[in-house]
Amino acid sequence: MTTSTTSIEREIKNQFAKFFEECDWATFKKASDYFFESAAKLLTKDIRFCKDHLKLLRRNSTKRLYIGIGTELLLKAVYLKNGFCINKPKRNSVNPNNYPFRLANVNRQDFKDDDTLSLNQLIEKLSIVESDYSDINAILKGLKIAKVFRNKEGHVVLPWHDFEPQNYVDIEKSIISIYKTSFSEDLDIKIAMANGDRPLFEIK
Repeated sequence: MTTSTTSIEREIKNQFAKFFEECDWATFKKASDYFFESAAKLLTKDIRFCKDHLKLLRRNSTKRLYIGIGTELLLKAVYLKNGFCINKPKRNSVNPNNYPFRLANVNRQDFKDDDTLSLNQLIEKLSIVESDYSDINAILKGLKIAKVFRNKEGHVVLPWHDFEPQNYVDIEKSIISIYKTSFSEDLDIKIAMANGDRPLFEIK
């Protein structure tokens, strides 16, 4: 018996289906901590299964993927902690002008349990979800860099990439501010990219 493409996708999606509640924020936050720490501390010598001349390229690519994943999970933690829904609404089920949707006001039957908001959607409404950010423009700058990192590294491969150090400084400033304002945590982070960089990830 042949399984259709649609049915196999549906089957796999069901493995991850969940309507996320406010109490789930800590699970997302812990996962984001892991990916940010991995991005900060991953070394060239940690890269296996490729030739030596490709190790630095693969290390840097992996770091950018981890940054992007950590960013999305961090924003979902912010949304949930502040009482906002991260599941996508079903088509024509809710008024899109009401986005972002407060969990206290939604009917979960109007939302998909197998799909969540995109990183771009999360970034767009972050200032509504968390109104206490004093440096929202700097935060958004870092988040948008992280979004592009993840999207590009997940879709294309370049034979070489000259990184711009300021990009990583902007990302570090962004997530430090989010940790401080949204989670009352002092984060020290240094995403080690250049020779001599000392990797750092410490939550106080």
